[in-house]
Amino acid sequence: MEYQRLIALYSLLPTLIMGFIYYYYLFRAKIWQMTFSVVAGWLNNWLMMMGIAMVSFSQLALRYMGLLVVEKFLPSAWQGYMTFPMSTIETSVEHTMLLLYGLGLVLLVTTPLWCEGHRLVYETLGRKDAGNAGRLSFSEAVMEILYTTSQLAVVLQVQTALAMIQEGLGCHFHYIHFVAVIVEHMFFHHMVQFKFAWLHKLYHEVQPLYRLVHLEHHICKGTYPTTPAAGLWEPWIEGGTLFFCNTLACVPYFFHATSSGPNVVVHTMWPRKSCIQWHTLHHVVHSDIYALNVPFSRDVKQYKERLQCSYFIRHKFTSDIAGFAATFLAGYILHQWGIGLFHVWHERVLHSL
Repeated sequence: MEYQRLIALYSLLPTLIMGFIYYYYLFRAKIWQMTFSVVAGWLNNWLMMMGIAMVSFSQLALRYMGLLVVEKFLPSAWQGYMTFPMSTIETSVEHTMLLLYGLGLVLLVTTPLWCEGHRLVYETLGRKDAGNAGRLSFSEAVMEILYTTSQLAVVLQVQTALAMIQEGLGCHFHYIHFVAVIVEHMFFHHMVQFKFAWLHKLYHEVQPLYRLVHLEHHICKGTYPTTPAAGLWEPWIEGGTLFFCNTLACVPYFFHATSSGPNVVVHTMWPRKSCIQWHTLHHVVHSDIYALNVPFSRDVKQYKERLQCSYFIRHKFTSDIAGFAATFLAGYILHQWGIGLFHVWHERVLHSL
């Protein structure tokens, strides 16, 4: 009950209140234009979205069972699974959420840097509209940071809940599942090409689907590292993960430690031309680049020459290296403060088959 109250007060309530304030800030009285046809259209789109979600969950189930078959051929010491107390997992979600709010505060204090980062993208691309759409005002940036930070726990809570439900049903995550998902995260920007990139492309090309699952992620002019990197329904349509395994969420602190590094790298408008990335373009100028920082799109030829000033453009593995470095640095600092996986590692329970 204590955990539920904390989630309601510090996650659900900010999501609803700040979401309403930001949408009113953008659309004013238009937000009240609700008709029967609008509601019926939303329900129709929701049902179609659920069909896609079932495909994602089916893929996860097949991957889960396939890896269990492979496990039978491994040495007995490599067969089994690991669990942590539910209270420990709940505490890790609370800590992660509060730390991300702290990051939001840092973003607010440094708002002028992100306005400059937004301007640099337009300047580097030589866009003629740099004086209008290319200008992100201070007040706009403040509202956007408040909005994205208020939405930050969406993915974290959905993935944790899905993992705990699966554990509760007796479908435990075995060691082999951990190995598979760690490999996926080691090559984060390349692995998204096999699932997420195609769903992401679908969101942008099918407008009803885009408005249902992805619009919240693109409604701002800029992009910030406190973004949940998804709309409210997006984690569900993807089966709770960008890849093919929802393993990490059942280990305290591990899920957000491994995903926060890449998220900070790709969703920050760094105020340096040398740090402009393909995914920055996807947000700022709506470029059709769907695989984070591994480009395969129509816009690559158009912009590649102008973006040679960036390390991320010239060297495609830079994003994975930078994401790993950010994860390691943040993890080390938090470990010194007494927060993190290694401080609760002794609470794990090993189960042999």
